[in-house]
Amino acid sequence: MRITIHYLLSVTALAFYGEKVCPLLESLGVFDWSIRLTTVFATLFLIRPLLIKWLVLKSDWQRQAQNQFFIEWSLFLMAAGILGYYNSYENYFDLVSGMKVFLGCATFGFFAAADMALERQKIISETPNLVEWKAYSARVVFPITAKLTSIAVFSLLFMSLILFLVFLKDLYWLLDLDQEGFESGKDKFLRELLFVGTVILGELINLIYSFCRNLKQFFEKQNSSMEAVASGNLDQLVHITSQDEFAVMGSHTNHMIELLKERNRQLEKTRQEIIQRLGRAAEYRDNETGMHVVRMSHFSEALAKKANLSKEQCDLILQASPMHDVGKIGIPDNVLLKPGKLEGEEWTKMQTHVEVGASILSGSDSKLMQLAEEIAATHHEKYDGTGYPNGLKGEEISIEGRIVPICDVFDALTSVRPYKKAWTVEDAIELIKKEKGKHFDPDLVDNFVSILPEILEIRERYSENKSVA
Repeated sequence: MRITIHYLLSVTALAFYGEKVCPLLESLGVFDWSIRLTTVFATLFLIRPLLIKWLVLKSDWQRQAQNQFFIEWSLFLMAAGILGYYNSYENYFDLVSGMKVFLGCATFGFFAAADMALERQKIISETPNLVEWKAYSARVVFPITAKLTSIAVFSLLFMSLILFLVFLKDLYWLLDLDQEGFESGKDKFLRELLFVGTVILGELINLIYSFCRNLKQFFEKQNSSMEAVASGNLDQLVHITSQDEFAVMGSHTNHMIELLKERNRQLEKTRQEIIQRLGRAAEYRDNETGMHVVRMSHFSEALAKKANLSKEQCDLILQASPMHDVGKIGIPDNVLLKPGKLEGEEWTKMQTHVEVGASILSGSDSKLMQLAEEIAATHHEKYDGTGYPNGLKGEEISIEGRIVPICDVFDALTSVRPYKKAWTVEDAIELIKKEKGKHFDPDLVDNFVSILPEILEIRERYSENKSVA
């Protein structure tokens, strides 16, 4: 649409321009001159899409705007050459007349080419994933100051030359008029200058608008990325689509975001390790290797996925479940490590590890720590309400508090402990099935059994003779 307007405006303005700057074109007549202009520009307009497809769209994005500029301007210069040759061949126009036509076409071609190059930059910036910024080393190839200077210099040069030609032709005409004709001629001369100046000024304003539009688009993307970073979203990078100072600015911004992401990954990894090691520290008191919390946390994640929990919930369960028994730190060795069955006060004391664990993990505004507290406080509740410490029943127990016990019991049963031998997988599954609706959520038991191959693969991956960092 924009290029169509440029071509229509150019044909209209050049038809008027030729008559005002060249006596030979004036003698040709506006109609004949307009027919020639329309024929040449219409032909080039039809050829233009093929050139854009071959020379612009198939080139690297770094060269697309530049190629667009040269193609658009070359078409206008080609039009000038064709018109000049035809006029000299058909009507014996001299070289000066040809140069005047060339100047007019070059002027409107420059504005059209610059505007379409800026439009190409806009299209590139709206094309997602066009640039892999990590593979692109941002550099200043065409500085913004050079762009602005070029536009200003060429615009003033073309405007001055065209106005000078209009003035030069009308000057000789005005000198030949009498006093009465001079007054009317003067008004006509001023109207011509006003028309030419308005057309070129309009082209210049349009060019400035296109340039500012692209700048606004870049700053909106830059601000959008910064706002996303400020809100904790580090996945929104600045879209780099130029080779100027803004490209360098965008590249540095993206590099900064990547560094923040890497720092976050390191912090998250460290946090997970601390959480896991905290859980394993408690397990080391009654488990030789402490691998129990590693296995049951991955069991819990797998079961959470099967239960269609969100990815965030599954990740949180994986990270929080290792701390379910952290309260064992507060249980005396004579109770915790007793090889036989706990009796009376011993059992009562053992039950307090739930409150101790929840107390250790309480008071945080972190989703992870809040979930860890919830799991620690509810992992000994039972589906039928006979568990402890609060006798919660059914869905009164959080989904996480119902997932972890199944995984905890399965791994505890199939692992060697100081007071027992490891059960077979079949026996452990049989017991868990018997506890459907009693100790465990029936639906979660069915889900657990359905993913047993995955559970066994996790169990093998984190067996007692292997370790994790």
